[in-house]
Amino acid sequence: MKHLSISISICALIALFGAPFDASANPFSDLKNKAKQKLSSKAQKKAKNGASKKIDEKANSAIGGSGLNTVSEPSSELTSLTSCVGLELTNILIGELGDYTFQQGFSKEKRSGYINRRSVSAKGGCILPSLKPRQIAYLEVDTRKFNAMGSSNDWSIQCLRSNNPSAGAVTENEPRTEFPYRTNVLSGKDLMLHCGNSEGVAECAEGSNSHRSGEWDKLLKTKGKTMLSVLAQTSTLAPAQGEEVYCQYYNKQSGKSLFAFQYLRTR
Repeated sequence: MKHLSISISICALIALFGAPFDASANPFSDLKNKAKQKLSSKAQKKAKNGASKKIDEKANSAIGGSGLNTVSEPSSELTSLTSCVGLELTNILIGELGDYTFQQGFSKEKRSGYINRRSVSAKGGCILPSLKPRQIAYLEVDTRKFNAMGSSNDWSIQCLRSNNPSAGAVTENEPRTEFPYRTNVLSGKDLMLHCGNSEGVAECAEGSNSHRSGEWDKLLKTKGKTMLSVLAQTSTLAPAQGEEVYCQYYNKQSGKSLFAFQYLRTR
C-alpha cells in the first residue's frame, strides 16, 4: 500500500506539471524563469527608451541644444520698448523655405518655396508671434502709406538679447550676418507656388520661377500692398544652448516700429 501511495503521488505530479518530475528540480523554476524573462524584457525596454532619449538629445544638440523646438513670447518688459508705427499689418504668415511637389502629367515635379505656412495675427498692433530657428515671418502693408514713411535708409532692424536688454543692441557690435537684418527674404516665386502644389496653397500660377514671381507682384499691385519677410537668422555667435533675441523694424523718422518679434537664435 505504501508503494502504491507513492506511485499515485508521482502520477499526480506528472499530471500537474505535464512532464516527468525530477526530485532534484526546484518546483518554482518555471516561475523564476518567467520572472527573469519579464525583468529582461523591462531592462531591454528601458535600454531602448534610454537610447531613444539619447538620440533625441543628440538631434536637439545638432540645432544648438536641448529644448530648441520651443520659443517663448516676448515679455511685457520687452514689448514696452517698442512703439508701433500704426500701419496695419495684413496677411501675416509664419512658415519656412523648403521643397514642395506638383504633378506634371505622370511625373511629379519638385520646386522650392514658402511652405508649412500658417496664418497668424499681431498683438498690440505690431508684435508678431515668436519664431523658431529658420522660420520666416511674412506680412503685407499698404504701399502708399509705407512709402510715405521714408526710403529703405530710414528703416533698420534692431535686436536685443531678451534676457539682458540693458546690455544694448546686438546690432551695434555684431556683423549683419549674425541677426535678421533683411526684410526681403522671400521673393514672389516663393509665395506664388506652382498650381497643384502639395502645400494646398490656392493662390498659384503655372510656369517658371520668374513668371510666377511676376504673377505675385501683379497680385500685390492690385491689392496696393508691399510685402516684407524676415528670417529667424542662425548665428555663429549664439551660445551652444541658443538664446532668445527680441527685434524690431525701426523707422528713424518717426521713432517707431513697423513690427517686432522674438526669435530663438541658434548656431
